[in-house]
Amino acid sequence: MSAMALILAGCSSDDNDGTPDLPPIGGYDNSDEVAAANLVAKWSFENDLKDSKNNIAGVGTLAGYSVGKKGQAFQGSSTEARYAIYNGETAVGAVSSFSLAFWMKAGQTVPDGGTPGQGKGAQGIFSLVNPDGFWGGLNLFLENPDDNNPTKLRIKMDIENKRTGVVWQGQGPIFNVASIDTWVHIVLTYDAATSRFSAYQNGELGAVNSLSGVPYGLFGTTASNILYGNDPGGPGPVGDYPTDPAATPGSNGNPNSAPLYGALEFATPALSQVVIGSHQFTTTPSLTTVHGTEPWSTTYAGALDEFRIYKSALTLAEVNALFLLESANR
Repeated sequence: MSAMALILAGCSSDDNDGTPDLPPIGGYDNSDEVAAANLVAKWSFENDLKDSKNNIAGVGTLAGYSVGKKGQAFQGSSTEARYAIYNGETAVGAVSSFSLAFWMKAGQTVPDGGTPGQGKGAQGIFSLVNPDGFWGGLNLFLENPDDNNPTKLRIKMDIENKRTGVVWQGQGPIFNVASIDTWVHIVLTYDAATSRFSAYQNGELGAVNSLSGVPYGLFGTTASNILYGNDPGGPGPVGDYPTDPAATPGSNGNPNSAPLYGALEFATPALSQVVIGSHQFTTTPSLTTVHGTEPWSTTYAGALDEFRIYKSALTLAEVNALFLLESANR
């Protein structure tokens, strides 16, 4: 019997109101208790687009919904652009560390072939909008398939750090997800104290496959990445963090003694607008004054559910608890 089956088998129904008295998972009774003090935004998409943490309704374009992992879900489209824009998300724009946690169900992307079209090319999922930049402060999107992993979805998390002293201001870890047209739980974290980016799939630490445009700092295939603020001058420490002592900051992967990426700071003035279901430049009109739609880009065609943003890097225990609780509809 699986661990999940054992947990569910232990349920009882002896509360006065007749509802099941469920045992805690990871010390939590429901998913909203996980890192509750650090949760800065939450979208459940229960037939509406509201950020329930901040009571921000958002403005939807052709909003669509479908059966989600937990209740209803945001449903994108391969035939029409669907997205939502939110103003006043000041807490999101103020994060220096972060975690993005969400469920997604998506088909493989379709290369654009040089001709723009709805549902073709890289699909925008989320952006912290910077109206004066091509990329926003945080940018999450579904990339075209990796030729070496044609059966996996390819997720890219572009992070822009405008803090003084950071030379490599834009970094883009990529994560291959072994789940097509199936609900999968994804958590992407960045810890400002250690400059470590990590990716989780279904409650477990996954493989950060590469750093787009950044040739250094890559750990092994089952761990996470340290992001540097400048060229570290080496291949990066190799090994499985945290079990391999060689895979630690300050090992021989940084002969240039480059500074770490550190605390995130976005554009000035502070960013406070986000878009879900699109890149910042694929909305109509574009949310940035710098650029409009590229032929390789489109809005998101899949489904999203329980999209959460935290101002901290969730621990493995917190990630696992969140996955199990939401899987149990709690």
